[in-house]
Amino acid sequence: MKMIYKIARMELQKMFYSPIAWLILIVFAVQSGMTFIGYIANYVANTELGYDLNSITARTFSGPFGFFGKIQNNIYLYLPLLTMGLLSREFGSGSIKLLYSSPVSNKQIVLGKFLSMMMFGFVMILILLLQSLYGFYAIKAYDFPLVVTGLLGLYLLICTYAAIGLFMSSLTSYQVVAAIGTFAVFFVLGRVGIMWQDIEFVRDITYWLSINGRSATFINGLICSEDVLYFLLVSALFVSFTIFRLKGIREKSPRYVSFARHAGAFLIVALIGYVSTIPSLMKYYDSTYTKFNTLTENSQEVISKLKGEVTITTYVNIFGRNSGAGLPRSINSDLGRYDQYRRFKPDIKMKYKYYYALPIQEHVLNNFNKRNKGLTVEESLEKICKTYKVNKEMFKPAKDFIHEIDLESELNRFVRKIETEDGKVSYLRIYDDSKRFPNESQKTAAFKKLLMELPLVGFVKGHGERGVNDFESRSYSSLAKQKPFRYALINNGFDVTECELSVPVDKNIDILVIAESRTAYSEEEVKNLNDFIDRGGNLIIAADRKRQEVMNPLVKRFGIKFMPGQIVEHNKGYGMDLITAVSTREGRRLAYQFEGIQEERVVTMPGTVAISLGKKGKFNYIPVLVSDTVKDIAQIDSVGSWNELQTTDFIDDVATYDPKKGESLGALTTALALTRKIGAKEQRIMILGDADCFSNGELSRRRKGIKAQNFSMASGMFFWLSDNEVPIDVRRPEHPDNEIYTKESQLTFLNIIYKFVFPALMAIAFLLIWLRRKGR
Repeated sequence: MKMIYKIARMELQKMFYSPIAWLILIVFAVQSGMTFIGYIANYVANTELGYDLNSITARTFSGPFGFFGKIQNNIYLYLPLLTMGLLSREFGSGSIKLLYSSPVSNKQIVLGKFLSMMMFGFVMILILLLQSLYGFYAIKAYDFPLVVTGLLGLYLLICTYAAIGLFMSSLTSYQVVAAIGTFAVFFVLGRVGIMWQDIEFVRDITYWLSINGRSATFINGLICSEDVLYFLLVSALFVSFTIFRLKGIREKSPRYVSFARHAGAFLIVALIGYVSTIPSLMKYYDSTYTKFNTLTENSQEVISKLKGEVTITTYVNIFGRNSGAGLPRSINSDLGRYDQYRRFKPDIKMKYKYYYALPIQEHVLNNFNKRNKGLTVEESLEKICKTYKVNKEMFKPAKDFIHEIDLESELNRFVRKIETEDGKVSYLRIYDDSKRFPNESQKTAAFKKLLMELPLVGFVKGHGERGVNDFESRSYSSLAKQKPFRYALINNGFDVTECELSVPVDKNIDILVIAESRTAYSEEEVKNLNDFIDRGGNLIIAADRKRQEVMNPLVKRFGIKFMPGQIVEHNKGYGMDLITAVSTREGRRLAYQFEGIQEERVVTMPGTVAISLGKKGKFNYIPVLVSDTVKDIAQIDSVGSWNELQTTDFIDDVATYDPKKGESLGALTTALALTRKIGAKEQRIMILGDADCFSNGELSRRRKGIKAQNFSMASGMFFWLSDNEVPIDVRRPEHPDNEIYTKESQLTFLNIIYKFVFPALMAIAFLLIWLRRKGR
């Protein structure tokens, strides 16, 4: 070890006695300092402009556009300039012969030089650390463990780059050639992860060899045993290659012997690397404050209860819009979408099956036909497979999987079937939005469905109520069962069915929905509804304007009445019949989703009626949504809401408040929650004055200047009605680092320190060392 340290010290002396090492450090310090201060300056400017800040530490350091992400993208430029002379200089000057003739082994030479680069890399990390320490002063509740984890990832990356550069410098006596060769290896290691991914027995090797994203895991606050071993193994591999190279030159070994040594080292590293990717052997540590890289506690609880083997089978339609996400070349990246779950249940198995079938969605089918005009199905298959460079024989007709899954009911789309050993099944889908893939809430809901019977929602039909099977504007298909829609109930753990009140309500139905009946119910139907209520079933009753006479008999037993007329309010640019309701303080306690429905964030309710409460029954009554209110009666012509009894045409006429006609002034209740205890169960009922707020038309509509939260209202309502079972609550603690202490007046001083003082100090250190050496 003493000799290794001695060689490392001598190599460091060479570096720091020459201007190149100091120049690299100075440029690195200036570049990183300017980048870091740029982030601080941006937050200071946002604070001055009155913007709210959050997650400052993560936003500053993490992600591809964070401070460490930018350093990671540029750091490869520095290392070849240092490593190119480590051994090529010895070969070029002939000093390698002196090393060979001295009592120094090849291993000591290589390890000594590699140790010197590790020390130099530590100096680079030290510069970043000194810059990052400023965060303790500048950022409230600074998440320093996240920063340290990122620095560890960058240091391991530097050491790996150094090992590669050391090996390349052993291949030639020309330093420039060594530098270019090092850049070439960096390029190959960056690209190898996407090479040969369609070959099953090769894809795992090339994917593991890729250096892309390895340090990004650390930068995002996650220490993974696989990534740590990757850096250690790749560094050890290139250090070993360098030792073998010197050994071959020194001993004049035959080429086949040299090849055997290199191949043997590669196979050993590949084997250890493969073992390191086995989920059951992986270890993780999430250093972030909110444990952002880890499943939330609710998800962990669900996964911990899954017993036995779980198989996720992905069915990929080559004719589908998202087929590329499941093709062989994308399998490894697709597996990464379930890494968080496999950490807690390593025996999850992933399978992929491929089929072809014409898309069922009209717009997708039209697009497919346009792109394959004049071609038969078989010809289209051949054309697409040729374009994607995949084997046509992989793909089977959809009907071949009919015994496994009804692909037609899944619209012949990309779909996953999750199945347990005892045959329980749930599904995950890709959605027609920008994110496409399920998030943690949808994934965990699918796993939870394997453990327990989640709520069955019954939508009443037979009297013109809102249906769930068509796509017209007033329908509830988006809310209930539209499979490509992320927020549909069936994608968040619920099951959906339709039922009629002409027969007793099915005992399996947990939540009953009656939305805007157009004709009156018979006595038998009202009795069946009351029987459902008496047994403790949860319920939604949504009225609408002109439906009060039909709907009032359904809520009479609760002491509730849908008032005649409809609510109106002043909405700039929109009709007065559009109500922008907000949640009450009491209502926000029912479900966390309701917390965001206040101030400028509202639930849009076109044509809603007011809910009045007479003699209370055995329930607790909680107003959830209310219309706009007015504090000064003199302002009624410009703000506020009231129950309008006269005006019905809000295009040509203007409604005016007239208390003499019995019109009630807001805020008026538009959503009312009822609760009571029935045995050990709490019965929950939601009464709404508007049925349009969850319709296809309203959920898809955007209005300028109005921040509609109808999705939040729907999600929170069913979360509350399901006794908080689903949708899965995947909230994390609030980030406390939401304030910057640096003032704008301090930025000039910081720029001087980082751009001039630090570089000047390093330049002075270099001059002192150089003058001292020259004097000697």
